[in-house]
Amino acid sequence: MTRYGLLPQVNLTLGKFRQQFGVVNRWHKHALDQVDFPLPLRMIFGDGGLNQTGGSIEWTMPDFAGLSHETIVQITDGSNSRVFGENADNIPSALLRYRMYRDLSPSTYAELGASALYGQNNRWPTGNELSTDKSLNTWVFGLDYSMVWEPTDRMRYHNVTWRTEAYALDKEILAPDGSGKDTLTPWGAYSYLESKVCRTLVVGMRVDYYQPNVKPYATGTTTLSPLAVTEDGARAWQFSPYVTWEQSPFVHFRVEYDYASARGLDMADNVVWLQCVFAAGPHKHDRY
Repeated sequence: MTRYGLLPQVNLTLGKFRQQFGVVNRWHKHALDQVDFPLPLRMIFGDGGLNQTGGSIEWTMPDFAGLSHETIVQITDGSNSRVFGENADNIPSALLRYRMYRDLSPSTYAELGASALYGQNNRWPTGNELSTDKSLNTWVFGLDYSMVWEPTDRMRYHNVTWRTEAYALDKEILAPDGSGKDTLTPWGAYSYLESKVCRTLVVGMRVDYYQPNVKPYATGTTTLSPLAVTEDGARAWQFSPYVTWEQSPFVHFRVEYDYASARGLDMADNVVWLQCVFAAGPHKHDRY
């Protein structure tokens, strides 16, 4: 539920929603430019991304120095199973996002954003016992940059989009081998470039990178993977060229090929996707 205009330029949202961490996490899956969310987002937040219950305040700030500014504050229940998987006391998590936007020309705009998420996880197995430590903090940081070129007189026929995001996790845990407190710091990034070459056809390429931590005690544990693994030099690259045919405003067809090169992570090397997205109603394929 969203209340627009709670105060001048302030909106309030209550309920369960996809959180505004970066850009694409907020989008529903059918609205993505590719078949699935980027690899680092899925590795850090889980396959479904960051999707929790709580409240959100969005403030469109006054323009300054030729830039548009927006600040978002979200307080949610800290239920994400990947970053807050042992949040046994249901301690709320807090997200802060700042975004600035500028028109570079009548046909080009750029957007730069920064996100930070904080919460706690307070129970971790140590040996055969379950230990509790209220000071086990989790931070996730993100940076994103987008640039879009759309000629004002041909925007329905031609455009170019470049989008890049980076994610970094800092999660305190109690090591399951009984060695005490430790920190997991996996990180990753993606970048994609796509172009609408005619009114109904879009071509693009996305490159993903993810690097987990290497921890000797990660073997045999399900709570640490894929944030931590045991193999030295663990990392994953994924290259995803794709073509999207927009048959109508209601129906999209997409062909995507994912080539992965991974070490220490269990991933399919070659995947071909054939996707059809169809929708009807007020939202259609909007990125709401």
